[in-house]
Amino acid sequence: MPRTFKATLALIGVLIVVALLAIISIAQSYQANKKIIEVNRSLGDLNRTTERILSQLESGVAVAGNAGGGAGASNDRYAAAINDPDNLLSPATDQLIAPDAVQGGTLKRLISSDPKGFNWLTENSVDVSEIQSYVHSGFVRQDFNNPDNFVSDLAYMVKVNEENTEYTVSLREGVYWHVPKVDFSNPEFEWLREPREMTAEDAAFYFEMAMNPQVEAGFIKSYVEDIEKVEVVDRYTFKVTWKRPVYHSRTTTLMAYPLPKWLFSRDREGNELPEESIPVEFNTHWSADFPIGTGPYIFDSYTPSGQVVLTKNRDYFGARPPIERIEFHIIKDPEQGFARLLSGQLDFLPKLPEPRYRSEILNAGPNSPFKNGTLEHEIIDAFAYYYVGWNMDKPMFADQKVRLAMTHAFNRQSIIDNVLNGLGELQTGPFYYDHPANDPSIEPIPFDLEKAAALLDEAGWVDTDGDGIRQKNIGGENIDFRFTLTSYNRPTVRSWVTVYREDLRKIGIEMRGDFVEWPLMQRRMDDKQFDAFTGGWGLSWFNDPFQIWHSSQADIPKGSNRVGFRNDEADEIIETLRVTFDTEERMRLLRRFHQIVHEEQPYSFFYAPKESVAWNPRVKNVVFQKIRPQTYSLPWYIDESGE
Repeated sequence: MPRTFKATLALIGVLIVVALLAIISIAQSYQANKKIIEVNRSLGDLNRTTERILSQLESGVAVAGNAGGGAGASNDRYAAAINDPDNLLSPATDQLIAPDAVQGGTLKRLISSDPKGFNWLTENSVDVSEIQSYVHSGFVRQDFNNPDNFVSDLAYMVKVNEENTEYTVSLREGVYWHVPKVDFSNPEFEWLREPREMTAEDAAFYFEMAMNPQVEAGFIKSYVEDIEKVEVVDRYTFKVTWKRPVYHSRTTTLMAYPLPKWLFSRDREGNELPEESIPVEFNTHWSADFPIGTGPYIFDSYTPSGQVVLTKNRDYFGARPPIERIEFHIIKDPEQGFARLLSGQLDFLPKLPEPRYRSEILNAGPNSPFKNGTLEHEIIDAFAYYYVGWNMDKPMFADQKVRLAMTHAFNRQSIIDNVLNGLGELQTGPFYYDHPANDPSIEPIPFDLEKAAALLDEAGWVDTDGDGIRQKNIGGENIDFRFTLTSYNRPTVRSWVTVYREDLRKIGIEMRGDFVEWPLMQRRMDDKQFDAFTGGWGLSWFNDPFQIWHSSQADIPKGSNRVGFRNDEADEIIETLRVTFDTEERMRLLRRFHQIVHEEQPYSFFYAPKESVAWNPRVKNVVFQKIRPQTYSLPWYIDESGE
């Protein structure tokens, strides 16, 4: 081989080696630079956190502690405030976080529909409220062991005057809003990069928006209409003054939450909006795509028909939860949800499908996943009730006799026993069956098709042409008794609606079921575009019937009195309840109100559900609360050890 050729080959070999070394060097340099950027970013976060801690220590504020207001050092102003006899807040008796909890892991849960939106004030569905409970904090919260007591959350001190008309609320210092999860490669979002402190101005902004008639939050308007003014006393103190003493003033003031005024008062580029346009812009504000709060988890992302992802807030002011990440998987088919739980793709199912409860628990064999240790379950009371609502503004359901007939034709107990497998308590009125306001002397309306038919005859609905369907002359026109029941599209609902339809057909009524997904159903309810609908209410421990039952709420946009219930005596009781503080008198009034609603039947009250919840055994410390959100997973943790 010629020497020159050998030299050429050698040179090529050297060049290849040099090129490879250069590539390796560049790759290492890239990784090093990437690591440096990550370290710098972490140092920046650490510096900001350190600055906050130093600021808090200088002002004597506790850096971290129990979110429920547990005791700390003797010089801790928050712990000392709990002992102030004038403070409305009580020490927490519920320890949310177990001291031996394993840190880390991802909890995969299920929600059954896409959230309609993430504006905490204008959206009030159960799913959105549950997500909010992780992402945001209220001024106070109820003690899970004793719901009559308020304990500290964002507020550590609340004082009220003797007339119960002036509430002064002191907020924790050094609590920061989450940084919105926007795309910071887009320069228009640069102004959102730095964390901002939560202040009394944000607290006042909540009330300003709730009270503003241009803000579409009809369900809250009746609670804030008696507020005279809200004042910012200083950076961490605000005062709410009521026009008169009203019973709900305490819960309305304390169970509220701040809203970031600095965010809602600006457009995407950070330019301030004109003051007069803020309420209108609030309803469709761009930031609802990137919801923020001050809570233990940060809203990370939402994929329609996919999942909502939350990640742990490392700057949370309270006791930090063990679980690193929560995924709410949007699964509309209950059977698919169970299949994913069984395969390990989900960790927690808030409700077993009724057929699975029957086959895998009630009639379970030795190979059932609940028998062989693959899954665990528990039956819990859901603090809610379901009903069929009648549109009383429609001539067909304006007559009390007709509505009473509809309930007599509704074989509720049989459906609970056979379709729902006994997972429910028959409901007789607007209060939870196990709540002190519920009148136990009121007997459920029995299933009685003969009685239903007689009531329809009395109301003038008779079959005049022999086609099997009742008619009535209304406004000079013969109207057939045919109507549509707008229903939530779930297998269980379809099953019991079918049973109800068949029984109604026996007494000359034709009912058509229109099964729709939740966002469409909510729009129809908001717009009152229905003959009747299948509904449900998640309940509050504190009863104020105004929002759902007062006549004034029947015609307001997105109001909760969707069925158009109007009753003078009921209105008088509701208004009296609002200024009555004596517990015994309140119980007397609430039970009389229960009697009126039972007689009028604006709803055919159905049942208070019991849920069979199921989970993967790797999820530990699975405890449930007496009040909503009952499956609040903050205390839970993930243990992969298999012990």
